[in-house]
Amino acid sequence: MRRLRRAHQRHVTEQAKRRKKFKQRAIAAGTAAVITLGAGVSLNKVLAQYIPDKHELPVIKDADWDLLADKEEITIGYQPFNPDQNDNKVPDGVELAKRCAADINDLPTWDPQSGVPEPNEPYKTIIAAAFGIETCEVCGKNDIVMILWEIVNPKNDVRVRLTDMGMHYLEHGSFTFHSLSDWSGRGRLDVPALARALELPLPYEPNDHKLPVAEDEDADLLANKEETAIGYRIFKPDQNRNEINDGTDLAMCCAAAVAELPQWSGQGDPPDETYKFEHALDGVEQCDICEKWIHMGGWEIINPKLGVHYPEPNNPLDRMFLPDLALHYMEHGSFDCYGEDLDDHRGRVNIALLLHVLELRFPQYWNRHLLPLDYSLGPVGQLAPAANDLDGDLLADGEELAAGYNLYDPDQDRDLSSDGIELANR
Repeated sequence: MRRLRRAHQRHVTEQAKRRKKFKQRAIAAGTAAVITLGAGVSLNKVLAQYIPDKHELPVIKDADWDLLADKEEITIGYQPFNPDQNDNKVPDGVELAKRCAADINDLPTWDPQSGVPEPNEPYKTIIAAAFGIETCEVCGKNDIVMILWEIVNPKNDVRVRLTDMGMHYLEHGSFTFHSLSDWSGRGRLDVPALARALELPLPYEPNDHKLPVAEDEDADLLANKEETAIGYRIFKPDQNRNEINDGTDLAMCCAAAVAELPQWSGQGDPPDETYKFEHALDGVEQCDICEKWIHMGGWEIINPKLGVHYPEPNNPLDRMFLPDLALHYMEHGSFDCYGEDLDDHRGRVNIALLLHVLELRFPQYWNRHLLPLDYSLGPVGQLAPAANDLDGDLLADGEELAAGYNLYDPDQDRDLSSDGIELANR
């Protein structure tokens, strides 16, 4: 645990140093750009000594000059003040545009008139054709066909349209496009929708499993809607002040909780408490980050007391079990899961459901000293007195009533520490 915490602190410190250095160079480079290069030159290109393609058109409200607007970066999980998140000397917007172009080229083409059923994976289809050609305003290329394409992802029902001119600019690293004809005109592609349609993984630091999350205001690796669903604060990244962001903290807590669950073999009666059942498969799959080989199977988690289990039949990340690969990522602080071999094992853990099944809400590391109120006394299995604890905060209901606590709220001051643990520590 201390090792993980130190690694996270080093990661944060390095990011802070890079941002400070970037800001210092931005001031100097900005002055030089205004004096010697003119206001139209991208400061990011000067800073990174990056030689741009002339198709790489700037976008307004782009704090780090990486050709992605700040709003676009926040939506897709990028960092608005880091122009090169993977340190490969290429602006993030340019790299993402070229990745989109490559993925679109690889998509299968579907013709609705062919009688072939619609693919169940992302595809492209022609919506309209003008039977003519148009000219690029930047490079003068004059044989670009007037075709309107639609990129379709039937799994998440996302559709994005672009012309061959838009594709021409994507291939040169720009989501903004200019044409000399009215067919394509001038505009900008929908970056978040295109990233969702193509199911592009978000950027990450080298050898780091903690992947950024889209629409995450406090950058704690929990999306805003996830924090709302589980009762976390959207604008507070470290609620229990342990110097680990909430998403990383919670992921590691969940992995530890699953590891501690009793295992049922399928023989005899299952346990009365929450337990796990292994789905063993003959094979391994590789982690997309560290390239470690992981068992392809996983675990079904059953809570007999609440009558719930993980996963559910409609779960997007495997419908049968929680993959061992997902647990591998959770141990490294991320609810995302990216394997190279199984499509069902690329996605994100259903955090709210998992917490409900585990009856775990707070990012706190349980130890054997934290005894639940229904622990046994002696070999006869007699329960401890005053064993009722409706909210699971390690305070008996009678104790909470006597002390004026809320029976149904395990964390009344919202600091992500159970009331019983906090009171005991105090």
